Amino acid sequence: MAETKIKKESSGILRKYLFSVMVALLIIFTGTSTLQAKDILMSFQQLQSRYNENIDFCIGSINRDSSTLVMAIHGGSIEIGTSQIARSVAEILQCDLYLFEGIRDCNNNILHITSTNFNEPKAQKLVEKSNLTLSIHGCRGSNEVTYIGGLDSKTGNKIVRHLKAAGFKVEDAPARLGGKQIDNICNQNSINKGVQLELTYAMRKTLLNETKSFEKYTEALAAAME
Repeated sequence: MAETKIKKESSGILRKYLFSVMVALLIIFTGTSTLQAKDILMSFQQLQSRYNENIDFCIGSINRDSSTLVMAIHGGSIEIGTSQIARSVAEILQCDLYLFEGIRDCNNNILHITSTNFNEPKAQKLVEKSNLTLSIHGCRGSNEVTYIGGLDSKTGNKIVRHLKAAGFKVEDAPARLGGKQIDNICNQNSINKGVQLELTYAMRKTLLNETKSFEKYTEALAAAME
């Protein structure tokens, strides 16, 4: 009986060890744990009831009375680099800009509200009056890739051509990153279709560390949207 108990305990310890190793490997190769991948918050109102503006998050918007909007709803430290890209493209185009940014010291991923649930009023107001909408996001990945999604395939195809001409790798977004849902905020504009870009972590890291690459990238995006 004692031997059987020892074997069971050893088996349990081994399973826990193997699970820990698997999680560690996921963190190494993807930059985050799958245990943190699911949203905690299902709406902006829920977020607002738990966290404080200008302490945990901040909202920035510029209304230039434009029909074009560039946005980063997971900006700041939620999906690093997305705010800088959105801000730069909007500045080049002199169009409207919207940023929702995590500014906590750590664990900014808890502020992530998926695009189909993102209903912050300022964002909704700017989106509704735009007919050309670009939403910048970040995803996991060790390869430097930009994934193209959203329902505005015409603008999406232009972005593909311009980014590739500038020397950047572009691919169609996998289904989970496709941004094809009608209730995705990028598709809530006046023509009910926008563009969603998902930049891998490696892509964003390169852009943030290399000024020339950043300028080429944002200029290519802006040119595609003119």
